[in-house]
Amino acid sequence: MKMRFLGRTCLIVLSLLPVSTQADAWTVVGSDQPVIAEPGDEVILPCHISPRLSAVDMEVRWFRERFDRPVHLYLNQRDQLGRQDSDYQDRTALPPSALQRGDISLRLRNLRPSDRGVYTCLADDGSQYEEGQIEVIVAALGTQPSISMDSTQGEQTWLVCRSEGWDPEPELIWRDRDGNDVTSLSNTTLLRVSQGLRSVSSYIKIKQQSNVFSCLVRSKIPKPDWESKLHISSDFFPGVSGWMVAFFLTSALSIGAIPLLVIQWRRMDAMERKLEPMAAKCLRKELESVKQEVLKSEWKWILSSAVDVTLDPDTAYPLLILSAEGKRVRLGETWPDLSDNPERFDGWPCVLGRESFTSGRRYWQVQVGGNTNWRLGVSRESAKRKGFSMTPQQGYWTVWWDGGAFTALTDPRTPLPLSLKPQKMGVYLDYEEGQLSFYNVETRSHIYTFTDMEFNPSEKLYPFFCNGDWNTDLVLESPDPDPVSAAD
Repeated sequence: MKMRFLGRTCLIVLSLLPVSTQADAWTVVGSDQPVIAEPGDEVILPCHISPRLSAVDMEVRWFRERFDRPVHLYLNQRDQLGRQDSDYQDRTALPPSALQRGDISLRLRNLRPSDRGVYTCLADDGSQYEEGQIEVIVAALGTQPSISMDSTQGEQTWLVCRSEGWDPEPELIWRDRDGNDVTSLSNTTLLRVSQGLRSVSSYIKIKQQSNVFSCLVRSKIPKPDWESKLHISSDFFPGVSGWMVAFFLTSALSIGAIPLLVIQWRRMDAMERKLEPMAAKCLRKELESVKQEVLKSEWKWILSSAVDVTLDPDTAYPLLILSAEGKRVRLGETWPDLSDNPERFDGWPCVLGRESFTSGRRYWQVQVGGNTNWRLGVSRESAKRKGFSMTPQQGYWTVWWDGGAFTALTDPRTPLPLSLKPQKMGVYLDYEEGQLSFYNVETRSHIYTFTDMEFNPSEKLYPFFCNGDWNTDLVLESPDPDPVSAAD
């Protein structure tokens, strides 16, 4: 800690030097928004250097309360796992390709409740160091609330709603038969239990004018709600024997609030088995509506980055036949008299796009139809175009359809379900994030995403196409201006 103090003192002295010495100044930017996840999840703690510059030769340190017990330490161009806090061993990573872009975000796997807190990311180039911070909230969704009668004394009857296992503190709401919020009439107690999780209990008087009570317990962060309802017959009030009270008290019914995220729609099948048929039908309808809205927003975002791509004949494999406008490619049968050059493919029937990308987001579409042998993706400028090896290590990020097989050409290869095979393929490149995604345009469904793509900052990436089918063209298409409506 004394050395860190001396480092800060040096920085103060440096700040008094002429402005010209600060020309290469940089800062570290964390996030003012917390990362919220559940136990067992994998999260990214965002942090980057601004303006963007390589952190490969820097010290990058992630820590919490103690500087000398790093969550993750990168020094001398390697991870220093022997100096890492034992609680985080085998759970953290700093992708090397991201460091080249000044992205020092930390990947944290198998999240635990003990991981909650504030994290500091530090970058040190030897003459300057800067810090950023981000908070991690490990959320816990508590139990389904239960409603029961607490006691009956004359006309004063209380109901109690209980739920436990929450973090952070939940919100509890009572509603009467008309949906009015009557929480102000209740008495709520919040208790802490083991491992930092909270339980909540709330009492409310039964009134004859409101014989249906609903108890809603929900997280104060975007998570599903839990609700229970209790119907109390109007005959329950004075003049009715105790056995009728028990007869009219119904068990709690869990309905779950409408989730706001598409992942909840994917869990619908499991939820449906637990719900009564009518409740499941209504919930599916609402979830389908949410799904459509999310898809519309996602596709509008993707289409906002659409670009016009044409094929470059100087890179085309000799047997490939390109249309005059550079939008169609087919495998021919006659070997033409073409001069060889370093840019031309000679192993696979492939061709690059004329356009190259060094920043931003880009999207293009390809009609594959009934083509029996094609590859699509991107290639970095420095990738070799001679021979047969085309993996991410060689600078190619592609998916391949070969008759009865659909594969992401990772190393080793990643098989893809045949049901995902599209008629129209959408290719979406996010240069800054180092990600390449593939979509089925007609169903607007995600197929596969390459992450942590390794290439030098500002290196050109080119659209990449291969056609091994003599009978069917690959066709570059302009995206439909309103594919959502067209698919609907």
